[in-house]
Amino acid sequence: MPLLLAIAYLGNPIYGIFITAATAYAAMEVRSMLRKGGYAPLDWLLVGLAAALPLAAWLSGFWSIPFASGFPDPVLVLTIALVVSLAWLVARPTERALVDWAISLSLALYLGGFMLFYVPLRAEPSVLPGFWVMALLVLSWVCDSSAFFVGRAYGRTRLAPAISPNKSVEGALAGLVAPALVGLIVGIPLGVPAVVLGGYGLVIAIGTIVGDLIESLIKRQTGVKDSGVLIPGHGGLLDRMDSLLLCAPLAVLYLRALSMVAA
Repeated sequence: MPLLLAIAYLGNPIYGIFITAATAYAAMEVRSMLRKGGYAPLDWLLVGLAAALPLAAWLSGFWSIPFASGFPDPVLVLTIALVVSLAWLVARPTERALVDWAISLSLALYLGGFMLFYVPLRAEPSVLPGFWVMALLVLSWVCDSSAFFVGRAYGRTRLAPAISPNKSVEGALAGLVAPALVGLIVGIPLGVPAVVLGGYGLVIAIGTIVGDLIESLIKRQTGVKDSGVLIPGHGGLLDRMDSLLLCAPLAVLYLRALSMVAA
């Protein structure tokens, strides 16, 4: 957590490099998971597109005119990837080529398409550099921790037994309430309207819970326990990132919606 908070505060270039590198590494872990599950992903499409999307967002200044700053934006990157990968599909029409292509493309979008939102999120106006990213990290951690401890102590009703049998409705409710309360409490001392930060906490909590379930589904479908072995006792990088992936796009949408209402 201290490392991530420091990177969010310091900003570019270390921030953009870290986002891109983390996405690429997570894509490599997904590639390994798919192969263990009997799939044959297109490595260049899965890893390449996943890393290229946040990289393009960072280098092009988000969704600017393609090549305006010398680098393609994410939409153009995706278009090129689609054209090239479809041409590959036609050139190599194996029995499972369509399945391998679809899995590679969709999971590249799952990783890179979500992670690229951390670029515009850090650019949102805030009380200090990287505030909304740092708030996301802290509130997501509050959600995870409260859901774990309350679920362990009082969990009785399974939240998603077919995906993650250990998660409970009681834990999920605690995970929703705690970040919203923390946001309400610390908003005023930080110079942010309490209602705004409380709502932000609720949005981050939803992203955290659903994001965690998405990775659990991928692991169950591929038959693996952990995404990797990068962090001893905790699994791979994706096991640490899973709850953060969906948070970024939801956070950007929430802040942009507030801006539109205020305007």
